[in-house]
Parts: sequence; structure tokens; C-alpha cells
Amino acid sequence: MSANHPYYYTLHFEEGFLGRAWLNDLPIHKGPTHGPESVTSGANHLLVPGKNRLALEILKLPPARVKPPPPEPGKAASPEIDMSPAGMKVYQVLEPNVEPITASLVVDVEIPAALGLTPYESPELPLYHEVEFDLPTPVVEPIYWRSPPADFGCAGTPALVAAVTEIHDALNRHDLKRFLELIALRHEAHAAAYPGEPAASVERQRGAVERFFGVKMAVKPLDLTKVHFEPRAGGRVALVTGWDDRPVLEAIAEDHPGLALRANLLLTQHDGNWRIFG
Repeated sequence: MSANHPYYYTLHFEEGFLGRAWLNDLPIHKGPTHGPESVTSGANHLLVPGKNRLALEILKLPPARVKPPPPEPGKAASPEIDMSPAGMKVYQVLEPNVEPITASLVVDVEIPAALGLTPYESPELPLYHEVEFDLPTPVVEPIYWRSPPADFGCAGTPALVAAVTEIHDALNRHDLKRFLELIALRHEAHAAAYPGEPAASVERQRGAVERFFGVKMAVKPLDLTKVHFEPRAGGRVALVTGWDDRPVLEAIAEDHPGLALRANLLLTQHDGNWRIFG
């Protein structure tokens, strides 16, 4: 089972790329990614039973290269220059506790090669590519999988606005107890996706939050005119992001340079309420 053979993803955007990646209509990064960037992380919490879907969207490409002239008679041709890649792989680790670690590739998408483009083209943007794939072994059903679908616009609903306002208020008041209550579903969902993984345990996740609340922090005010609500996964999920290219929640530790909480949010309807799960 995937509990013993976890799934991971590797996402990469080379310099000059700006793009987004989605697994099952949920964002890999909760905002566009600027290249150069490469990140590897667990994928279990984004995967679903049955068919899975990977999508890559490219919003900006590096400048197209100039095609070299044909070689002069008797001279060798110039070696072709590969286009700087953007893409994503999903793979499964077969023996996590055995060195060297072995893995099995599940899906691999490279952009713009997957669209049949050459290094010398300047295609109309955005570029979008989607592929479906099956998993060798099943995953735990995600928390939103059986949630009712909802229809809402970019301003959200009163219930969605209230959920975002409440989590920001708890952060702004440094109310650790209430903050942990509001993100408890996120901790539970992540622990369920990675059973037996110490770093994913509810206790370890809570501990990280408690340590952050132990430092003096400055919290960015919540401006609801710059908050964007987007239905994903057929309306079962609300993706909450900032219009101003900054995260909805942002708190910076005043006496610890580099230590900060920056987050956009994923919400789903759970027990009749919109709850944060990612």
C-alpha cells in the first residue's frame, strides 16, 4: 500500500518560466511559480483513488532562440540546443527505509516538448497540458473527496469570508488555541495521507505551529478586497488566494530573520462548515 510506498513529486521551472502545476485540480504551489525553481515533496495528500490528473500551465516562456543557419557545405551542423525545460514528475518510493532508495516513475511531463513545440517557436500563451494516470497502489481517500460541490464567485460566500476572517483574527490576536482548532482538519488530513510518517503526525505539525506562536510576529492586515475565492475540484474545494500576489495569511517573526508564515488556503465543507484542510 502507498502508506509503505509513498508518492512524491518533483516540479521544475527553469529561468524565464512562470507557471502553475495542479494535481487533481488542486495547486502544487498555491500561486504561480517563477523559474528557476525546483522542489520535491510528498504527493500523497494531493492524490485520489482511481484516475489522477496532472496539469501544467505556462504563463511565461523564456525568449525564443534564433534558429541557427544551415551548415556550410563540408562543415558539421551546430549542435541543437534543447529548450530550457519546465515539467513535473510523480514517482513512488519502493523501499523508503533501504539505501539506496529506489523509485518507480508514475508520470513525467515536460513543457513545452509535450506540446510538440521547438526551441525556436514563440507560441501564444498561456500553454496548458493535462494528462491522466493511474497509481500502482491506492492512496487514502482525501478529506474533500465526498464533500458537496458548491457554486460561488470570486468574492466567495458569507460563510467562506467568515472562515478566512476567523483564521486571520486568531493569527492577529496570537490566539494559539483557536488557531490550532481552525487548522485541526489540515493536520488530520495530512497525517492520514502519510500514515506512520513521524514528520506528518498531528503532534509534530502542532509543535511547529506552537513554536512559531512563541516568537514575536507582525501580521499582515486582511484586506478582503484583495482576496480571491476560486472553486476547484468540481466545487468541493475553495482555493483562497490574494489578488496582490501576496498570500492571504502572512506573519513575519520580528526578531528571527527569515522566519515567517505565508499561506494561501484550501477549504472544503466538512460537517456542514467550511474548514481549512490545506
